[in-house]
Amino acid sequence: MHLPRPTRWRAFAAARYRPFQAIAAGQAFTASYASDALFVPLLLHLGAPPALVVVVGATPVGGAALQALAPQILRRLKGNLRGLTMALAIAETRGFVLAAIVGGVAVGALSDPVGIALISLTVAIGQTAGVLSGSNISLWTAVVLPDAERRLVGPRMGALTMALSTAFLLPAGLVLDAGTHAFGLGAYVAFLLFGGITSMMTPLAVARLPRPGRVLVAREAAGGTEMPPAFRRFTNVSAVAGVGQGLIPSLSLYSLSILGMSAGFAVALSGVAAAGALVGSLAAGSFLLGGSSSRVLRASFLVRTVAAISCVAAVPANPSAPIFLLIGAALFNGGGNAGALATNERLYRLAPPQSRVHCQSRFVGMTSGSVGAGALVCAAALVAAPGAWAVYTALYAGSGISRAIATFRTEVSPSWHSPSAPQAPPAEPELPDAPDAQSLLDSRPSPL
Repeated sequence: MHLPRPTRWRAFAAARYRPFQAIAAGQAFTASYASDALFVPLLLHLGAPPALVVVVGATPVGGAALQALAPQILRRLKGNLRGLTMALAIAETRGFVLAAIVGGVAVGALSDPVGIALISLTVAIGQTAGVLSGSNISLWTAVVLPDAERRLVGPRMGALTMALSTAFLLPAGLVLDAGTHAFGLGAYVAFLLFGGITSMMTPLAVARLPRPGRVLVAREAAGGTEMPPAFRRFTNVSAVAGVGQGLIPSLSLYSLSILGMSAGFAVALSGVAAAGALVGSLAAGSFLLGGSSSRVLRASFLVRTVAAISCVAAVPANPSAPIFLLIGAALFNGGGNAGALATNERLYRLAPPQSRVHCQSRFVGMTSGSVGAGALVCAAALVAAPGAWAVYTALYAGSGISRAIATFRTEVSPSWHSPSAPQAPPAEPELPDAPDAQSLLDSRPSPL
């Protein structure tokens, strides 16, 4: 009943959604060839300690806490959401910078330690800007699209990104193994350069989005904007789950440093993770058009608890450890992507229309901070006992406990059906520029 419907995908394929489709494709290239899938094996190949890899990988999510400053930034920019998002989207082309750094190391112009430092800095800054760009694109989408179209476009953008990432990453593992044997670091340079070129789709497509006008945010009163009690409880539960997300050591890192797998396996592991995310996105995206976002969110926490258990079972003594790790990657990302869609929908259903910018900034700021706190615990544990598989196992178990707590604490609606959600795909309205919007969707009601 909730399988993906071809009619909705045909609606998303309409010409007026071309910029959204191009953004999804550009983000897939960035995720495949200029993000974790490549930089984790690359940093380990250069001799970076595992704890540094964890910190670098977690910095973008923790840095997204800067989204809490979105209202102040938009006021300072006089509501210029378009200019801010376009500037952040340029970071999606960081593959060019990474290719230049790795090329410098390959020819001996840069030492390995200098290369590690520059790569870490580029990834931390570039991916943080990319996360903020993604949040702003979601905000932009909420401004220019009615709620029915937002529910159509957002999940399908995510599904398209994951489908393309799966197609890109699974064969890339074999190519990377063969390439590094033949050309050494030159194989990484080729992948990163290709990622930089193809990722240019994102900023170019952002420039083609319908203009949101000026998104002006009212100043908060002395006591701050009053958040609905249900929204506060939702944010608190999400923060608990966020700690569990931060506790997870990179599965690629574990496969390389503990299980001794190849860099190609690590990239293929990211491909399996993208495939899991695709399934989660398709299932949740279709269901959320008429279903309960709170129940999907709770189910996603349960799936991620099972994923943690699978990773706990992937101990070196277990001959099936790589298989358990692949299962864990698929479940973590499938549940994670479904949870992200449900979280986004829940946020917009609970936040008052006139306070959506404030609510989103507070939510992203608090949850990103909790992810960053969990990542610091993860990095500290790996520094204290580098190379100890039991530490990884304990961190995966801690993540599972966090998600289990969130599963039980999530408040859900009485049924799996949401009476406020649309039952049919949206019609085909025009998407004119939105001149001088005073606040996010302040003229449209938010379904509860």
